[in-house]
Amino acid sequence: MDAKKFLQKIVKEVKSYRGFTRKACVWELAKIFDAKCKFDDAGWFEVEDYKIVVTSDGITEELTKDDPWLAGFYSVLVNVNDVVAKGAKPVGYIAVISSNSQKIRKKIVEGIKVAINKYELKVLKIHTHPDSTYDSVDAGLVGVAKKVIPSSTASPGNKLVLAIDLEGGFRKKGWVRCFDSVVDKPADKLKKLLEAMVKAAEEDLVTASRDISSPGFLGSIAMFCESSGVGVWIDIEKIPKPANADWLFWLTSYPSLSFLVSTDKPGECLTLFRSHGYTVDVIGEVTKNKRIVLSYHNEEEVFLDLSKESVFGVERS
Repeated sequence: MDAKKFLQKIVKEVKSYRGFTRKACVWELAKIFDAKCKFDDAGWFEVEDYKIVVTSDGITEELTKDDPWLAGFYSVLVNVNDVVAKGAKPVGYIAVISSNSQKIRKKIVEGIKVAINKYELKVLKIHTHPDSTYDSVDAGLVGVAKKVIPSSTASPGNKLVLAIDLEGGFRKKGWVRCFDSVVDKPADKLKKLLEAMVKAAEEDLVTASRDISSPGFLGSIAMFCESSGVGVWIDIEKIPKPANADWLFWLTSYPSLSFLVSTDKPGECLTLFRSHGYTVDVIGEVTKNKRIVLSYHNEEEVFLDLSKESVFGVERS
């Protein structure tokens, strides 16, 4: 397949991927609050000299049915990533567990407990619905930061840096193409990896940040760009990936530990992330034209034009 057709196939597959399309319902709900939405990973408020960072997330019904233990574990992981992406240290966890099966409820909580211990968190509250007609785990997390990195403050000319922990393997569950590097990782190595984003925030190395989540790499980059009102030029081949992974599969995968940052100090960012155990590279540059342009073998293709399209379902005139 030539480079142009390859890029066109990537655009078609990613834009039709469920992890990407399911974000289109966000704006119809956010606009009810009659406030300008920044589409960030988490929210925060100040208490004296600290920022209290708060987030929430839910695990897909398919994963909860297929592997309730992993659903419990990942209800912690996904929220930790959202908080850490803001430059905060995660400290407290809450959850709502819904299932009429004692066996499933127990497995969910067993997964939660392993993750809580690994991340060294405090359980603040767990509520249970033992009479629901479905199985689910929805959770939230609280973190503390000295300085917060929004996802809405990237500027044209910033370099786009992607850091990912590649010490793992695929755990495909339902439609989610999960690349897990956390479940079997020792707590001390995990702690060192997470500390990189906190240092990046406190040392003013990045201008904006977001974790790579269920929409995959390109979908998460699109959310990052829409949040900041910018575009980006991306060199597909610079995106770190496992040696034998198929590009199309990889670009729609959910890596369990990966962060995207914009920066005017790319060299310092690369040094920091590498010293903490990430595979990292400069994958592109932020632009002002609101177009997400993919480059591969000297060919280019527009993935998304945010002046006309929206990841979150915002109506463009």
